[in-house]
Amino acid sequence: MKKPKVSRRSVLKAAAGVAGAGLLGGVGRAQQSQYHESPFLLGPARGNRVVIVGGGWGGVTTARTLKKINPKIDVVLIEAKEIFMSCPLSNLYLAGLKDLHFLTFDYANLVKEGVHFVNERALEVDRDRKRVYTTGGTVAYDYLVLSPGIEYVYDEVPGFEPFRAHMPVGFRPFEHVALRRNIEQFKGGDFILSVPKGPYRCPPGPYERAAMIAWYFKEHKIPGKVILLAPSSKPPKAKGFLAAYDDLYADYIEYYPNTETLGVDYEKKIVQTSLGEFDFDYANIIPPMRAGEIVRKAGVGDRWVDVELPWHQTKVDPDVYVLGDADSAGGPKSGKLAFEEGRYRVAVHIAARIAGQEAELRTPDVRNICYSFVDDEEAIWIAARYNLDEANKRRKALESKLDVQRSVKNGERAYDWAAEHWGYMFGG
Repeated sequence: MKKPKVSRRSVLKAAAGVAGAGLLGGVGRAQQSQYHESPFLLGPARGNRVVIVGGGWGGVTTARTLKKINPKIDVVLIEAKEIFMSCPLSNLYLAGLKDLHFLTFDYANLVKEGVHFVNERALEVDRDRKRVYTTGGTVAYDYLVLSPGIEYVYDEVPGFEPFRAHMPVGFRPFEHVALRRNIEQFKGGDFILSVPKGPYRCPPGPYERAAMIAWYFKEHKIPGKVILLAPSSKPPKAKGFLAAYDDLYADYIEYYPNTETLGVDYEKKIVQTSLGEFDFDYANIIPPMRAGEIVRKAGVGDRWVDVELPWHQTKVDPDVYVLGDADSAGGPKSGKLAFEEGRYRVAVHIAARIAGQEAELRTPDVRNICYSFVDDEEAIWIAARYNLDEANKRRKALESKLDVQRSVKNGERAYDWAAEHWGYMFGG
């Protein structure tokens, strides 16, 4: 049916040598885990041990900051992937402007600083016994930080699950490799890009992706169009994105706001939406999201996790913290916000508790900034400061600024911003 018309494989696998289940469930004494007999991966901690699950923006920043505050703290980082890949700036990779090396880092410098890197997948948490069970064995903790990022809720897009291998999403690390290959193999036609209902990781991300894929089509003279389907009435940074779509990609992007994706028939190459059916030659459907599975395994949350701001302790267990995209405290789900709250909130609070002190806010608010490229050199941005809404215990936006006039200077600032943050996380 015709669419409606509208205008470093080598990394140190270094770790191995060197409170009740609650109402939400979790693994407790009454429900003993199948993993409870698995061997311990590490010897006894030298002092208090902080175990961090998730080696992304929030987890890495928390680990490194704890070691900066107090090198004697026993810090363990559990991460299933051998290397880190940044999702911020990854749309440059999808457009062929950067290679994967630009976005990836190993965990070697954290290991050099004394962080135990456990290259395993976390399977369950026993909050009674204060243990994390992994694919390689058991790790005991005194304090636990869960920074698992997101997972996709495929079944909220009927028809997606059986064919998800053919339609990589690209909102989690390394899925971009398959998606870029599919973009490079695209010969022409309708390329559907479907935005989910919020909240989801990186709200401007799909709109930046639309611009960068359109740039790729235009640059390589591919006779295709990006059909951008979005449930909201307008995108973040609306003036900047819409101006780029009109000025740069009038022949390459068709944007359909207020259009919810209801399902997909991969074999018939049809996406069902609230506006009708759209034919596609390729579809990059971004499904709804929720917190990574380990928060449900730990019994501290369901779709998202309620946390006590400003320090991010979970409401069911003060020794378990949840950081980054997984919380439900308001504000955008972004790498920058996870970085800020890992550095200035979670690490500070845990270090103070270990020292027997009251934690003090080093900065009264946390900042978020998001750069979005709209072509090979030019970018736009939005920034905001967040403090605590005492009445609702959620993030409160104090002010926001934006520059929706695309410019090369903004693109250069985006690279500088990334280098600064990656340098803190992974630098020597």
